[in-house]
Amino acid sequence: MTAQAETSEQDYNIKVTNAVMHILDQWQLDGEHILAIMALPKNVKVRHLSQYRHDTAFPETPEVQERLRHIIGIIDALSTSYPTNPKMSLFWMTRSSKKFNNRSPIQVMVEDDLEGIVNIRKHLDCSYDWFGDSN
Repeated sequence: MTAQAETSEQDYNIKVTNAVMHILDQWQLDGEHILAIMALPKNVKVRHLSQYRHDTAFPETPEVQERLRHIIGIIDALSTSYPTNPKMSLFWMTRSSKKFNNRSPIQVMVEDDLEGIVNIRKHLDCSYDWFGDSN
């Protein structure tokens, strides 16, 4: 890979990280929840999260990248479900539901770890659930 291609890929990864952090902040997640949902390495502390909002991409570990794909899938499904009112995404993510044993989707994602994240994606994205995609 050329140096220019590496820089371009790095810039892209930083932009994706910034966008995902922006949404996680909109969902009103605290730092500990962001660390848990994204499965960031143990050496990453809450105080380090600001770097992901500015100039650093998420680590390229398989676990972080898998969670990133699912979070992006959830964001995409919410924007499809609520195309004219983005505030509904926050409402949906924070509202308790009988479907999730009277927990909010955010609680499911934090408490049930990767399985919870996948379950929220399956609930929102019928095409993901239909194909049984493992990505």
